[in-house]
Amino acid sequence: MSTLSVSESFAPIAIPLVASPPRQPAAAPLRLPSEQEIKAEIAHVLQKQLNADLMPWVDGYAQVGKRNLYLWKWVRQGVEVTALSCVEPELFDRVCDIKVLGVVLDVLLDDIADQNRDVGLLEQLLDLPYGEQRKRLGEVPAEERAYAEFTLDVWQEIKRRTFQLPLFQKYSTLWRYDYLQLFNAMRYSHMINQDIALLNLPEHDVYLPHNMHIMISSTVDLMASPAFDHQELGLLRDMVWHAQCMGRIGNLVTTWERELGDADYTSGVYARAIAQGDVTVQMLLDHDVPKIAAAIRAGQHEEFFLQRWGQYRQRLADLAPRIHSVDAQKLVTGYERLIRLHLGSRGYK
Repeated sequence: MSTLSVSESFAPIAIPLVASPPRQPAAAPLRLPSEQEIKAEIAHVLQKQLNADLMPWVDGYAQVGKRNLYLWKWVRQGVEVTALSCVEPELFDRVCDIKVLGVVLDVLLDDIADQNRDVGLLEQLLDLPYGEQRKRLGEVPAEERAYAEFTLDVWQEIKRRTFQLPLFQKYSTLWRYDYLQLFNAMRYSHMINQDIALLNLPEHDVYLPHNMHIMISSTVDLMASPAFDHQELGLLRDMVWHAQCMGRIGNLVTTWERELGDADYTSGVYARAIAQGDVTVQMLLDHDVPKIAAAIRAGQHEEFFLQRWGQYRQRLADLAPRIHSVDAQKLVTGYERLIRLHLGSRGYK
């Protein structure tokens, strides 16, 4: 029986950073959408009418949550423009509504992780994939019970609708895995807000893009896509992973100012500002809002992430010719539209 020497068994291994933008030659300055392009995209949101069978869930959220109707119309527009082209047309509306419900669940959990800071309730709800949560609701404080009940109801409705998709069984393991990544992102957000000394850019980039629900949405799309070539799954996941990072950037550059008022420091702008020395942990603990905001702007941290968005977009464009069962160029266009939706909704979501 052969054995490895110490030097062989501990030989260094090169491990690439997860989701790091591909190295590119010096790029031309990123062209951001014009004001006219942004307004045209937001007009679709303002004109959006949600499906009748989605409205009871939107109304139910309004009884327990703080976000307004604009957000759900915005989400419906976002999941439409970023949907995979291989979704069967007759299933398109059904799939989009499932994804909106997924974002409702995402928001319900995120608001606990970032604002309510109730770790007991958060952990109970993050056990959603394992069942039996409703039996434990007696442990939830009475003032939180309606919130917890509604969150469980949303999860049950997501499962009911998703189980009916024709390829649910084929992608069910992946779907569950993607949801576990989302729930792990919630745990990370909560840890950061409990101890902001943990904040760093590499972990932000690995964990927090999952709270955009984009990987989950692509898996739901595949459950309604019998024409998709399964051998292209890895390439598609590569594209969607980078698209999810693009979605995270659109969100973080347009919400950090609102989150600053709530002392929610999970945005990547704070992680990078600390890494660059423009902000300190003590500044965040002191919560001097004008000083922190001035440091973020002076350090051009929004601009850094928008340039990174352009690098991720290039990765999508590079992969597009290799995928044939999805219109990959349409997906690139969809995420260009999504950044317009983000930029046009600063302060409204």
